[in-house]
Amino acid sequence: MEEQFQLLEKILEGRYITPVYQPIVSLIDGHIYGYEALSRISVKELEMNIEQMFKVADRMDKSWELETLCRKKSLEHATQLSEGKKLFLNVNSNIIYDKNFIEGFTKSSLITYGLYSDDVIFEITERVAVNDMNAFLASINHYKSQGYGIAIDDFGVGYSGLNIIASVKPNFIKLDMNLIRDIDKEEIKQMVCKAMVDFGANAGIQVIAEGIETEEELNTLIKLNVNLGQGYFLGMPERTFQNLAPHKIELIKALRAKIYADNIKSSAYPIAGYLARAGHTFSSDEIAEDVYEILRHDPSIKGFTILENEVAIGFMTKMSFNEILGGRYGFSLYSRKKIRKLMKGDFLRVNYNIPVDQVSGLAMQRTFEQLYDPIVVEKEGKYFGIVTIKDLLDACTKVEVDTAMHCNPLTGLPGNLLIEKEIMSRVFQNSPYCIIYYDIDNFKAYNDAYGFQNGDMMILLVADILKECALKNEFIGHIGGDDFIVLCDYQEGEEYCKAVIERFILRVTALYRKEDLLNGYIVSKNRHGRTENFSIASLSIAGISNKVKKYQSMEEFSTDIALLKKKCKRQSGNYCEIR
Repeated sequence: MEEQFQLLEKILEGRYITPVYQPIVSLIDGHIYGYEALSRISVKELEMNIEQMFKVADRMDKSWELETLCRKKSLEHATQLSEGKKLFLNVNSNIIYDKNFIEGFTKSSLITYGLYSDDVIFEITERVAVNDMNAFLASINHYKSQGYGIAIDDFGVGYSGLNIIASVKPNFIKLDMNLIRDIDKEEIKQMVCKAMVDFGANAGIQVIAEGIETEEELNTLIKLNVNLGQGYFLGMPERTFQNLAPHKIELIKALRAKIYADNIKSSAYPIAGYLARAGHTFSSDEIAEDVYEILRHDPSIKGFTILENEVAIGFMTKMSFNEILGGRYGFSLYSRKKIRKLMKGDFLRVNYNIPVDQVSGLAMQRTFEQLYDPIVVEKEGKYFGIVTIKDLLDACTKVEVDTAMHCNPLTGLPGNLLIEKEIMSRVFQNSPYCIIYYDIDNFKAYNDAYGFQNGDMMILLVADILKECALKNEFIGHIGGDDFIVLCDYQEGEEYCKAVIERFILRVTALYRKEDLLNGYIVSKNRHGRTENFSIASLSIAGISNKVKKYQSMEEFSTDIALLKKKCKRQSGNYCEIR
């Protein structure tokens, strides 16, 4: 330990700290959101584990001195930070309320580094217990009122968990890398992550996944709707602010596009591109004074997108633009600057093909100040237009009303109009599919003998089992009466059907009287009014896939499935056949 004390003394004395910056990336479009500033020891002979170094500093009562050195080194390079990018700084929770720390982050001190308060995010680690909670929360509120962002780092590792989240109300939660490691293989981790994403969406907190090291982890996080990430797979910590490698940007877009495409097939919602309008745009080289004059003479412009080579690089509302030019010195300071110097690159952009319900979900995750800003729509990487919140809400409301009108009133499952749409979306594509019809055998006899209420219970039982057995986003529809349909995005539906039959056999007996179960049949009237013995209800299941045959028309498909359904109905007991 004495040796480590000596090493730290030499590091502090020689200021042997070098900052490195790791990118924090948008998992929506691959753009850089910001950078986390990290510290490295610059002299090889003095190298030691960074976490250990901070622990040693704590024991030596040198935490303030070490953190100050790391922070100053990190800020020295901040002048190279691109417009609109955030700088994430790690801060000990017991230093953040020190008066010297507060003085170091005044407006005037930040200008020295070419920064504004809303460029800076304080990362507070959960690994350090807060000594004075009242002073800590008072300082947090002070920084937030000044425009700084607050992130809780290493969430899920430290002392306070959700308590500190509830108290601090941060702008960001950074999920610890131990939660992210192998998240593609561990369902429990996925459940925890999804719960945090849902919590963040409802609380207005953005979730950042730390420690992404594989494409599989990245893909899983995108599926879970995590919108920000960092890790060695995306970008290593470097001494300069590095851009994301182009092939990584394309990978993120490709993974996101695949999820969009999968959702479109089973989504009743229109895509964002259909709602987009042209919107007002300015070139990034436009002078602020000229923009001001255009806005002054055209009151219809409420906001505008800044473009560079047809690519959106920023968005500003008329109000935020006027706030910058307003005030005592605003116009004289900024009127001759190019508009790109005034804009913030922190805005929501979405792909042309994303369904509007997903756009709505992303929009609601923004900060309160941005909540009602339009969303920029891109097509093939170029600016296409904007979608307003009103357009989104109108579209979503219309779909929900239409869907409710076309769902079965008993089961709540999609009815014939939606089923037909889903079938057509699969039959005319080359992707794997399996379309499976379910029919309850002897249902009419049961319904006549036991009454309509019990008949409805059997229908609801089948609906529940079909939903319980769904594992891969299967579409489940209710054609009417005792007929159901399941559409799978894979060709092998046998396992799904087997699970449905097993559960049906196990649970359908609860709907019969004991004497009927002992007999193995019920007595009821057939379609001609004659009394007949009918077996306990079973399932006839007929499925068509495109494994062997590709269908060119709905008529051809309908003919084949009708013949197979007749064959299955002729078999006794539970029977399933998929072609």
